[in-house]
Amino acid sequence: MFAGVMVGRRGFAAACPTLRPKSQFSFDQQSMSHSAPAHRMSFESQLEQNLKRLNSPAQCVLLAVSGGRDSMALLHGMTRIRGVLDIPQIVVAHLDHGLRGDAGRQDAELVRSVCQSLDVAAVIAECTAGQLERASRGSLEEAARIARYEFLQTTAREHGMHLIATGHHAADQAETVLHNILRGTGLRGLRGIPERRRLSDTVELIRPMLTIRDDAIREYIELHSIAYASDATNDDIRHTRNRIRHELLPLLATEFNPGVQDSIVRLAEQTQELLQSLDAVSESLLAEAVLERTPEHCRLDVRRLTQHPEPVVRHALTVLWIQQNWGRRDMSRDHWNRLAAMLFDPPPSSIDLPGNIRAELRGNLLQLQLMP
Repeated sequence: MFAGVMVGRRGFAAACPTLRPKSQFSFDQQSMSHSAPAHRMSFESQLEQNLKRLNSPAQCVLLAVSGGRDSMALLHGMTRIRGVLDIPQIVVAHLDHGLRGDAGRQDAELVRSVCQSLDVAAVIAECTAGQLERASRGSLEEAARIARYEFLQTTAREHGMHLIATGHHAADQAETVLHNILRGTGLRGLRGIPERRRLSDTVELIRPMLTIRDDAIREYIELHSIAYASDATNDDIRHTRNRIRHELLPLLATEFNPGVQDSIVRLAEQTQELLQSLDAVSESLLAEAVLERTPEHCRLDVRRLTQHPEPVVRHALTVLWIQQNWGRRDMSRDHWNRLAAMLFDPPPSSIDLPGNIRAELRGNLLQLQLMP
C-alpha cells in the first residue's frame, strides 16, 4: 500500500544515500543550539508543558511531519526539549500522497534532509499509483486523510511506538470549530479537534500544539531560521476551510474581536471538559443498562435508561454508537431526538436510522440491530 524507506539516525543512515537540502530551503543548525529565553515562553515552554500533560514519562513518540511550517516547528521543538522530557526516541513519519508531483517529492526530500541533520530517524513513504483515486469515492481529501492515519498507525506498530504527535495548533482549532458551526453541529463539533484520541488499542494520537497560537509558531520559525515547505493548496479559497482561515477569521478579528481565536479555543476546551464529564456519566449508565451486545446487535433496559434526564440518555446513545463503532456521520439531531423520544414518549415502536440500523421498542427492552 505504501512504498518507503527509513532514514535518519546514524543506525539507519545506510538505508538511503545522503541528500543535500535544495537551495530554496535554509536550515541553520547553529541556531538550534541557542534559543532566546523569552521565546521559550511563547513556544517551547508551551510545547513542553503540553507534552508533560499529554505524554507518559519516558515514552517514545512518532511525529507526523508533512514538511510544512507547523510540523517542522514541532520537529525542531521536540528535538530541543526531548532531554528535559526524558523521551527515549523520536521517529518522524512522512507520507507523500502522490497528488502534488514534484512539489510532494521536494517536501519528502526536505523532511529526509532535516531529519538526517538532526540525527532523527525518519520513515518516508509514498502512496502507490492510483491508491487514493481508487479509495476516494468522490472525496479525495477524505481518502488522503484515511491513508495518512493508516500509514501513521502502521509505522507506529512496526516500531513499537504507542504515541503519535501531530502539529495541529490553535488556528487549526478555531477554523475547525467555526467550520463545524457553519455546517451545523452539537457539542462534539464545538469541541473541535480533540487534544488526544485513541486510534487503536495500542496507539494514541496527541496534539501538543493545539493551544499554541499561530504567531508564536511563526516567530519560532523565524527565530531559528527553520526550513519548511509551502503547500499552495492551503491558499485555495475554493475550499471552505481555507476561506475560513484567510477571510472569515481575519474579518472577525478586525471587525468584532481581536482575540476571537483565543475565545474559540477556550470554548473548545470548556466543551471538551463538559464532554468528558458527560461521557463518564454515559459510560456508567450504559454499563447498567446494556443487557447484551455484539458488534451488530444491542439490547438495553429501558427502565434503567429512563431513570435519567432525556438529554443525558440522548448523549449516552451517542456514546453507545461510538462503543459499537457504528457510523454517526449521517445521524442528525432529529435522529437522536426521535430515538430518545421512543423511550420517554412512545410510540413509535420502531424506527430506521442512518447506517442501516433499526431501533425497536419491545416492552422494557430497546433493541438496536445493524441490518444486513
